[in-house]
Amino acid sequence: MAAIIALMGGARAADAQQSTERFIPVGQSPGVSGVYSYIGEVEAVNAENRTVTVRGPEGSRTIGVPEGCSVWLDRSAAKLQNLDGSFGDITVGRRIEVMYTDYQTKDTAAWVKVVV
Repeated sequence: MAAIIALMGGARAADAQQSTERFIPVGQSPGVSGVYSYIGEVEAVNAENRTVTVRGPEGSRTIGVPEGCSVWLDRSAAKLQNLDGSFGDITVGRRIEVMYTDYQTKDTAAWVKVVV
């Protein structure tokens, strides 16, 4: 029983972090930005494979954006609240931050923030 409660608490903590993450501007997430995420400019988008190629400080990296992955529109520069977005909002030339589901492989997004 204790294990189930601990697992549920961990899930709630992850949900809480994700629900607040959407309000943090690109590159400003404490402990995440630039460490467990990749920040750069979108070079290419492949809608069929649901991948995005990002050019950042370590070169270009192609990252999968699975169905159901949270995409948020960062409107902080205009002093507006961030909005929910979609894969279609990820377009070439936009600045984005992608947090990985697995820091070792760095090939799948847990969430994406797009500067608009």
